[in-house]
Amino acid sequence: MGQSVKVTVFSDLACPWHAYLLDWNAPSAGEPIEDALKKKFGPNAPQLMQRVIGSGREDGAEFASWKWRANTVKGHVLVALARRHGKSHQANEALYEEGGNISDAEVLLEVGRQLGLPEAELQAALGGDELDGELLAEVQQDDAVAKSQLRVSGVPFFLIQSGDSKAYALSGAQPPEVFQEAVQRALKEAGAGSASGTAGSEGAANGGSCTREGCT
Repeated sequence: MGQSVKVTVFSDLACPWHAYLLDWNAPSAGEPIEDALKKKFGPNAPQLMQRVIGSGREDGAEFASWKWRANTVKGHVLVALARRHGKSHQANEALYEEGGNISDAEVLLEVGRQLGLPEAELQAALGGDELDGELLAEVQQDDAVAKSQLRVSGVPFFLIQSGDSKAYALSGAQPPEVFQEAVQRALKEAGAGSASGTAGSEGAANGGSCTREGCT
């Protein structure tokens, strides 16, 4: 059997690219994305959006027609619930493709139903005035680990590791050859039986990424 490679991805549901929240203090109901972008980037906001859409199209990705800048806390709670049923990846994919206001509990409840999650659990998690405390604590813990222990400062963020190799950290959008090099290094170290460690302490390769200040 060949060596395996583990890739851990940190992202936020608001970024087009493991729980990481760009802004815990975003308006709870979300806000129109045009308004949010103009606040951050001024009159050039429409051109910025078109640049992101164009970059995705070059790689065969057609982004949804985004209308809202969401507060993603509730979305991450839904993902945490889906994880209990082995459907976290499906939940992430569904929310990335939604294109609607994923700050809205009704939107999230419908996504959860489409995933086949139990209605009673969906209502307990998202249907009341307060979010489910245990699920919210899971989201907060994941976010804290990413930011404090792994020093993730923007998304997307990748950790690439094979066996006992150190984990190579890549931050932001990277060309394929950068990922290929990280994978090859991890496989080489694992094959040589090198000691484990964390590449994050040595710095990460940086590309365009999303932080609380915006996406580059």
